[in-house]
Amino acid sequence: VSTQSTWATEDDVPFPKEFQTTVRSIFKRLFRVYAHIYYYHFDMIRYLGEESHLNTAFKHFYLFCYEFNLLDDQEILPMQSLITNLLGPQYLEKFTKTK
Repeated sequence: VSTQSTWATEDDVPFPKEFQTTVRSIFKRLFRVYAHIYYYHFDMIRYLGEESHLNTAFKHFYLFCYEFNLLDDQEILPMQSLITNLLGPQYLEKFTKTK
């Protein structure tokens, strides 16, 4: 995280050209972690009574991705029904409008 070739670590250093690509890649991977948790571990999350925490964390994560266009439409397909249930269909429009 402190490498200037990837991150702007000083106020007077501009972000590198590939910064957005790097950030999008990181968020794509984090989205896949959420997908894995929901698909393979949600029964345990529910058993522990922690689904509201997971849902809240995912909503915040997804809304950040939505606001800054960090995910592609292909990436969200596996979680489309969950996103609709948690946030409503309007939060998929950005991805489905272009088709």
